[in-house]
Amino acid sequence: MMDGDTVQPRRLGLEGSQTRARFIDAAEDVLRDEGLPGLTARQVAAKAGLKTQLLYYYFRTMDDLILALVRRVNERRLERFEAALASPEPLRALWQINSDPSGAALASELTSIATHREAIRAEIVRSAQSFRAMQIEAVSRLLAPQARGNGSAAGIVMIAVALARTIVAESSLGLTEGHEEALAIIEQTLQRLSAPVP
Repeated sequence: MMDGDTVQPRRLGLEGSQTRARFIDAAEDVLRDEGLPGLTARQVAAKAGLKTQLLYYYFRTMDDLILALVRRVNERRLERFEAALASPEPLRALWQINSDPSGAALASELTSIATHREAIRAEIVRSAQSFRAMQIEAVSRLLAPQARGNGSAAGIVMIAVALARTIVAESSLGLTEGHEEALAIIEQTLQRLSAPVP
């Protein structure tokens, strides 16, 4: 390169294109079905039915593709959260979001990736903190008056998230002892804690 020459940034495909969406869909499928070891540019492109080189037209790196997937997962989670709040039994619907096995499996894989990739970790932590705050605020409004207390909503959200992840993780291994009893306790607790929806 000669003096005065500038490096032009590589052009990328449009964010809203169908092809870009196909790559994100494929990455999600590969990550859910094969886990992190299967998440390669070649595997994602094959799953999308597209050429590997085309993937790098839409994403500079595999990390950029994973970040796009994280953002999509977060958008879906927010849509489900809003639908849960509008449902006749919002506390139950919020529990169902947290205990959805397909969502938990994907979240587990993304968390694994995040432990080794700073940009992905930062995005996951930022969105998780924001979502946790939204859940706490919503749960504090939804609790029956007698169940409201100093920090009780934050504790309930944390227990629900942790229990849901444990049940999903253990079930995937075939370990289910105590799950039915824990779910029965959740059911009783939901009935006791729910405030009537105005």
